[in-house]
Amino acid sequence: MARSRRYERRGQRGGQHVVTAPVSSGPSPVGGGPVPYLTDTQTLVLRRFAEGHTCRQIARELGVSEITVRGYSQRLQQALDAETVPHAVHLAHQLGMLSDLPKRTRRGLPPEQVEVLRLVAAGLSNARIAEVLDRPVYTVSDQVKRLRQRLGARDRSHAVALGMAAGLVRPQDVNAA
Repeated sequence: MARSRRYERRGQRGGQHVVTAPVSSGPSPVGGGPVPYLTDTQTLVLRRFAEGHTCRQIARELGVSEITVRGYSQRLQQALDAETVPHAVHLAHQLGMLSDLPKRTRRGLPPEQVEVLRLVAAGLSNARIAEVLDRPVYTVSDQVKRLRQRLGARDRSHAVALGMAAGLVRPQDVNAA
């Protein structure tokens, strides 16, 4: 609820971050509204998260603090209307903002791991995934860990990016979650 109130206050003040983005304007395939615009720095942070970089690594590259990178991350999540960074990576893939990332993952994941990857891409936590799949949380945590190992991903965001780039998870599959 606090999140929606923040949006209302922000909308009343007119404080949208509109600069540039590597996507065209027009209707969004996500929700039918306009495609969000990100600053160049927010786009760079999003790309680095999709590549599997940590906040610390991104902060070093940009010459800023980790707190600043987390701020960029929160603002890009708000601009994309995403709940988490992996969800933002998924939405960016869906909007074509990350289509030029290299496709370097293996196909052939078991259906259970593809289902978990689909729910991670939807922005669900391990606890929520456990509820949806009716499994213990420790089982889901182990599945996410094995999924990341199998894809060669450094974190959840990187796993989503690799899965989307390899076609393991399609946008319409995630939207149905």
